[in-house]
Amino acid sequence: MQRFATYAFFAAAAVAAVVWIFAPAPVSTGAGGAEGVATFATWNMEWFPSGWPEPRPEGDERKRIRDAAAALRARGVPDVLLVQEVRDEATCRAFERALGPDAPRLAVCSDFWFSPTNRSLQQVAVFSRFPVLAAGSESWVASDFVFPPRGFAWAILDVRGEKVAVFDVHLKSNYVPEGKDEARAAVMNRLKRELAARQLVSRAAAIAATNGWNVGRLLVAGDFNTAAEDPRFAGEKTMRIVRDAGFRDAFEGVPEAERPTLPASDLYPAATFDHICAKGFGAPFSRRVAAVARTSDHAPVYAAWIVPEPERTDTP
Repeated sequence: MQRFATYAFFAAAAVAAVVWIFAPAPVSTGAGGAEGVATFATWNMEWFPSGWPEPRPEGDERKRIRDAAAALRARGVPDVLLVQEVRDEATCRAFERALGPDAPRLAVCSDFWFSPTNRSLQQVAVFSRFPVLAAGSESWVASDFVFPPRGFAWAILDVRGEKVAVFDVHLKSNYVPEGKDEARAAVMNRLKRELAARQLVSRAAAIAATNGWNVGRLLVAGDFNTAAEDPRFAGEKTMRIVRDAGFRDAFEGVPEAERPTLPASDLYPAATFDHICAKGFGAPFSRRVAAVARTSDHAPVYAAWIVPEPERTDTP
């Protein structure tokens, strides 16, 4: 999320965040873990590693990388981690090293550009403990007067013999530049998210079928900057587009208001912007929203499934 003017209040809110946990915090069982549990997590790392659009002294950034790695280890390192707002591949590699030798390895980091001379400082990346069969990233395609920023990263993973395709997104924020018409800007932000969501579900289906992979399990996760049940986004179709394509929210049945991923502040109510949506999976083995770390204003969000699912046996 872009928040040039609101960084200060979000940073303060992160310190006072409320923790919401809906299942025991499972320690990741790894790529060969017991009971076949595969844990997935998404985390918007907030202008990582500087914490701000502008770079900070190298020593400060190295410390923030170490602190973020420690925060994730304390909350549980997942088998597959999808992150947003990372500066570049070098930052991802540094974070990978800080997590330690048993952590998931970098599968892909995007390389989005706003223009030929303006590279985005908010990339997305996928880390995985499972073997990576293929990976890549794509920018959104503009339509008429709607130009969604950034794009998505994807990876096809071999999860104990099952092919799983994961897609990492960071949709347009709700940022309104100073002096701009707020109502018009809000409409444009919504249109950018909806356009990106349509492209996402279309490309996810196409990528999953490429090269005869015929992937039956797909997972879309990241910072959507919107919520289906939030009255501030009444009428927005972004999450509906994803769900109409067959994806189910891992927190289905839990009201969004009871699982915020962005803490409340004096100016704004809490929001549920970070989502994990799965297609071709059964019910989650576990799901939780972890505590907000001081290195980011967003909470890491976890969901786990048993992959492959045990075969059903019928008793005569």
